[in-house]
Amino acid sequence: MSNRPVLRVSQLAVVMILAIVAAMGTLGAEDASARFDRDSHKMMCVCGCNQLLGECNHVGCPNSEEMRKQLAAQIAKGDSDDAIFHQFQEQYGPVALAAPMFTPFNHLAWVVPPLVLFLGIGVTMLIVRKWKLRSVPMPLTHSNPEDVAMRNRIRRETEI
Repeated sequence: MSNRPVLRVSQLAVVMILAIVAAMGTLGAEDASARFDRDSHKMMCVCGCNQLLGECNHVGCPNSEEMRKQLAAQIAKGDSDDAIFHQFQEQYGPVALAAPMFTPFNHLAWVVPPLVLFLGIGVTMLIVRKWKLRSVPMPLTHSNPEDVAMRNRIRRETEI
């Protein structure tokens, strides 16, 4: 009788593991229509309507149907999203993507301007601080008695 609870626990553990594995397998799988919908909303129609490829709805669009067919074919072929986006960018230009792909140059273009701005502000603050801390030379005071007497006379006469 003592084997029976152990057997039930092990059977329950096996069932739980199989359920988790099955759930994880379905989580990663995405059907083609959902992927097509997601990817078509990451691309722009190149006809000039400035709409997303999945939303382009004007009558007689010369490009949207061809682009949609091409996207569906590449998804059916099993190409990755990056490969699809690179292919569309090569064929139609960078305007085919709703957001630019992050290449090393794009990362540099996003990082350098704020970096230069903050470095410029820092250098300016250091220069201003250096100027503020600089001592101003005072004129030499002569201890000539005639000059002292003249200064005192000027002060007396200019007091009102």
